[in-house]
Amino acid sequence: MSDRADKIATTHFTAALNEHLVTVGKHQTVLDAALAAGVPMRYRCRVGGCGSCKCRLQSGQVFQRTDTSYLLSATERAEGVVLACQTVPRSDVTIAFDPEPETLPWHAGRVTGQRLLTPDVVEWTVTLATPWSGTAGQHAAMACAGLPGVVRELSPIPSGDGRVLRFLIRLIPGGQLSTWLQAADRTGEAVQLSAGRGELLLPMDASPVLMIATGTGIAPMLAMLEAAARSGDRRDMTVLFGVRREEDLQLAAPWLDAAPEYVRFVPVLSQASAAWTGLRGHVQDHLDTWHAAHQAAGHQVIRVCGVPVMVHSVLATLHAMGVPQTSVAFDQFDEGPSLLPEPPQQDLPPDQRVPARWFDYAKYLGFHAIGVFSLLSLLAGGAYTTIGLLVVVAVYILGDALAGDDVRTPDFRAPKWLTWQLWAALPLLAMIAFAAVWSVAPTDAMGFGQWLSALSGYDLLAARADSTVGHHVAGLILTGLMIGLIGTIPAHELVHRTWDRASLLIGRWLLAFSVDSSFSIEHVYGHHRYVATRVDPATAPRGRNVYWHMLRSTWLGNRSAWAIETARLAKLGRSTFSPFNAVLRGFSMSLVLILAAWAVGGVVGMLFFVGCALFGKALLEVVNYMEHYGLVRAEHAPVAPRHSWNTNRRVSSWTMFNLTRHSHHHAEGEVSYPDLRPYPNAPMMVSGYLTTLIIALIPPLWHALLVPKLRDWDRRYANAEERVLADAANERSGLAGLRDDHRYSNWSANTP
Repeated sequence: MSDRADKIATTHFTAALNEHLVTVGKHQTVLDAALAAGVPMRYRCRVGGCGSCKCRLQSGQVFQRTDTSYLLSATERAEGVVLACQTVPRSDVTIAFDPEPETLPWHAGRVTGQRLLTPDVVEWTVTLATPWSGTAGQHAAMACAGLPGVVRELSPIPSGDGRVLRFLIRLIPGGQLSTWLQAADRTGEAVQLSAGRGELLLPMDASPVLMIATGTGIAPMLAMLEAAARSGDRRDMTVLFGVRREEDLQLAAPWLDAAPEYVRFVPVLSQASAAWTGLRGHVQDHLDTWHAAHQAAGHQVIRVCGVPVMVHSVLATLHAMGVPQTSVAFDQFDEGPSLLPEPPQQDLPPDQRVPARWFDYAKYLGFHAIGVFSLLSLLAGGAYTTIGLLVVVAVYILGDALAGDDVRTPDFRAPKWLTWQLWAALPLLAMIAFAAVWSVAPTDAMGFGQWLSALSGYDLLAARADSTVGHHVAGLILTGLMIGLIGTIPAHELVHRTWDRASLLIGRWLLAFSVDSSFSIEHVYGHHRYVATRVDPATAPRGRNVYWHMLRSTWLGNRSAWAIETARLAKLGRSTFSPFNAVLRGFSMSLVLILAAWAVGGVVGMLFFVGCALFGKALLEVVNYMEHYGLVRAEHAPVAPRHSWNTNRRVSSWTMFNLTRHSHHHAEGEVSYPDLRPYPNAPMMVSGYLTTLIIALIPPLWHALLVPKLRDWDRRYANAEERVLADAANERSGLAGLRDDHRYSNWSANTP
């Protein structure tokens, strides 16, 4: 066997998953490979925290990336039960699982036709290997092999056998899919199409229907019309169709030119020429007339599809007319990539990857540069400490405002260098904490100040003596900020690496500086399971004050960690109060640091360190507050990018190890920070992290900025079930801007 063949043989394994045969990469989890192949496995959090992906190993060798005793009983482990999201094969394996009835399969197919219908709309014809699992009127997510990382929600117009589907795709200037489509004829391109979802359907009875659509929103209406025609359904149907110009009517040409007698097409043009003799303006301008006629004929079913501004206007008008919400279903779409989770992607072949350059590795050293600068500011004492704090804050606020976004995700082929950058945070934070405690100590512990003064030529002892209370307050804030930045941020990444004992240990020691080692338990096995639900302590509901959230989340987060850990020990048959209790070990680690602070700075130094630690912990809770504030999710539903606020600001991204790409982190919690994708169409924070954090500390300003963002989230991101949850959250919020905006959220919705 050749070297290359031997390499291939040892880096991929075959997993027999029920009746499916799936190829699994050497470091790939079974769940990731299964979803990429369209196998309907259950999942929710993808970090081993919920147990949704339990399955049974029947043969073969595997490696579990996390301590499964947090989820599995001793009996389950003995019977071969594993977590698919944490299972990495070490040989060919056979695994049995219960299919997820709500998980929708992905269909493989190819583009078999492409033509330009109008100057800004392309029609695609796609032929699938198997009939599409959907119903006329529903939408589906499409991913193209030649455009990795981009998924669009589209409404197919299926043929009779369900294998050939047409799509109307609007070309958006600068859009990734649009640019790619305009560059070449994509006939022959491999695609994946999800099963249908949504409730924009014809009613089962023969009720007449009023359809209201604009632009490419006509696609689901055409799908329903064609399905009705094939089935012999001759109910009365009226289509109020809005476009800009006469040429745009080409989107519905067959039905406009030769509609059967039971279908009435009513075009409305917003930019009509002088020769146009039909209706002008927007469809909502003529809704009262056509609805009156529709209602007079006994029609009660209304279907709406188009851009959000049109849909919301139509809903408002219907609501004012007294139309019952049970009569209306709608679909609204955003002219951009899908806001739903992407279909899992296999790694690109090496020749298609963009290799990371030296700067891609070096850019994260900005994290260490800020830490070293803060260390020097604390040692310099006096006004330099205050100046150091102001410079750090200015770097983040101004840098994020001026430096733009980082949306690159190169292929890092030397990941160990990135891991070492994370590990380096521990000695750096230890030096910062030592400098902070020494700066308030009544003595020169170990002669440190005298030694460094002689070495540097700068009199540290005199500078410390000249420091005022104000300077020490600045030092406490700066140190607390560094405990959050240099401690918690890399620790967050490291404690997710549950398969790497060194990383996990370093991460827990970093968290010990904020008396929060239990975060390593609650965050992975609690927060990622319950994020964006009312069960999650870290998710702030709409209207909550940030200062109350700090206290509540701290208490409930620690209580949750204790419950999770004691349940694990019970499964193992071990005592709660024993060295095996990771919560108690975590508090012991913090106690060691507090005693070390006492040894260096006496009681004053110890109290100063505790103040810095609590400040750092408070910052974590503010970050939790702003990362998920007001977002909602049904507890049984998989976590998606829309359940986290995201930002791609360059300075925050480079100095916080891509913590900013929080939408992808929660959608696929197993992905390491250099491989997180930016998701530019995810819900976006106000700005970068520190800017958003400062705004969160001013509740009136925070709510003024977040109310419109939450209203936008409800309309553009939430699915039908989440709209109901959002409606209830708006009522509980006490915020007038949200309580006044809930009246459409209970209407049946079909929203990408």
